[in-house]
Amino acid sequence: MKKESYTGYYFWRKLCIIAGNLVFLGRVVGKENIPKEGKCILAGNHTGNFDAYLLFKVTKRPIHIIAKKELFEGPFKWLFKTMHLIPVDRHNKNPEAKNQAIEILNNEQILGIFPEGTFHKNELLLSFKPGVISFAEKTNAPIVPFAIVGKFKLWGRPKIIVGKPININTIKEDKLKYLENVIKELIINNNKKI
Repeated sequence: MKKESYTGYYFWRKLCIIAGNLVFLGRVVGKENIPKEGKCILAGNHTGNFDAYLLFKVTKRPIHIIAKKELFEGPFKWLFKTMHLIPVDRHNKNPEAKNQAIEILNNEQILGIFPEGTFHKNELLLSFKPGVISFAEKTNAPIVPFAIVGKFKLWGRPKIIVGKPININTIKEDKLKYLENVIKELIINNNKKI
């Protein structure tokens, strides 16, 4: 893997955090659970277009977020490339995206993923897609679960809660359902505290 430049990433991350802090007053709990070095998968619920703002607040390390390919078809595709997002087609197989995600983890970096595959307003969580477990199994990367709660409205104080890393290879039960339940519990327990 060639040495990549993250200058643009750091610039836009900082700008996003400054703007988000002025508008939303976002809060972070549990950032100490993110490894300071080495690979990991950040996986959590998807509440809307502003979720990345809270993800950027949990670590200064670059996060390579898997995102819908439609973002790369609009006028801001240059921005999403600068942010090192990984385009994925939600309706077809994505060998290139999968290989890119695995390469990122094998290079001891952070992969960000929303296992629901899309955001929604009606359910607590949609059923998770299996890619997150596959990435963890193939690379032996720990999964760091997170939950986003609260509203992205003016001074709404949305919050991201980062849970303890999970070694998915030690889980004997249904791994996908286990991860789903961990994140669901983070959401439920913290919705009461907003």
